[in-house]
Amino acid sequence: MKTGVSKQLMYFLWAIASLATSFGALAAGPESSAPEPYQTTNPAGLSGVEETEQQRGPFAIGEQNYTVVLHIKRLVAATSQQFAQTLAGLEIRDASGNLMFEQSFPPALAAGGFQQSVSASVERFSGKTGAGLVVHYIEQMPSIPPAQSRVNEFWQLFGPINGKLAPLPRPTILGEGAPVMTVRMRAADGTVAIISQPDVIEVRAWTGNFYVFVPLRVNWARGRLAQGQRCMEMSGGGLGEVGCDMRAEAVRKPPSEEFTFLRLFAENHDNPDSAQHVVVQRNSNLQILGSRAITTWNETGGLTQAAFSDVWLRVSVDGQQGWIHGEEDFAAVGLPAGSPTP
Repeated sequence: MKTGVSKQLMYFLWAIASLATSFGALAAGPESSAPEPYQTTNPAGLSGVEETEQQRGPFAIGEQNYTVVLHIKRLVAATSQQFAQTLAGLEIRDASGNLMFEQSFPPALAAGGFQQSVSASVERFSGKTGAGLVVHYIEQMPSIPPAQSRVNEFWQLFGPINGKLAPLPRPTILGEGAPVMTVRMRAADGTVAIISQPDVIEVRAWTGNFYVFVPLRVNWARGRLAQGQRCMEMSGGGLGEVGCDMRAEAVRKPPSEEFTFLRLFAENHDNPDSAQHVVVQRNSNLQILGSRAITTWNETGGLTQAAFSDVWLRVSVDGQQGWIHGEEDFAAVGLPAGSPTP
């Protein structure tokens, strides 16, 4: 009888261990691109949490003024200052105080602070035919080693829809129902010309090594967004998507080595025969001339995120101009992979 009980107990413990292993495998699965501020643990009832409000604006959009209210939570006794404060919610109100939009980020606690720290900046953007708001979120999460952190960028864009400020959807792909704006012009002889007039704005986004300015088309009348550009090229007997030119911005971090090498390509094609091997010294004169990349826009939980592929950077290194590509060459000029900076 004792042996039977022992076997049942062992089976029970084995089952519990199996379940724990299964859930542990799920938790350690592939990282999701979804923003991680959406947690269920809310420290609102805990002591030592300060709640403050910050206002941005007013911003004139159409015939209305709008104010953005940021709700901030701060852990007074946090041991990690990087994760001592986080954005808990955002509201947009009109001049009369009416709520136009709200977004919540329920925070979760971790050892020494919040599990992640979310911050937001607000900016008014305008084009030829309208104006709106762009909210830029930065989400920081701890990583290994502890001194570093993983950072994600997200956006929400707002425009006047039916007389009220409302969020605009994820940018659509050019050629797939993207908004096109036209202007009809009548000449003196009665002929009518239709001229395309896209309203274009730019979003400053982090590629992983440097910033690019991504153009977006806006149809204010329909409340829609689309890619600002899409580049195609004949290759291998078919038409394929390639990177588009974008303005770039970077802050160089000179490498610790006295000198290193990089591959400098004449064109943004990974052709070893066209690459020059260039010496880069710690005090080399580096100029950023432009960039090319394929941009994809994703949406999760109402937030929009940019993803980049086939990223190239056009540079001048001590007077020699060309294209560089890949983490090794980016690091050689002092642009290693890292997190976005303000």
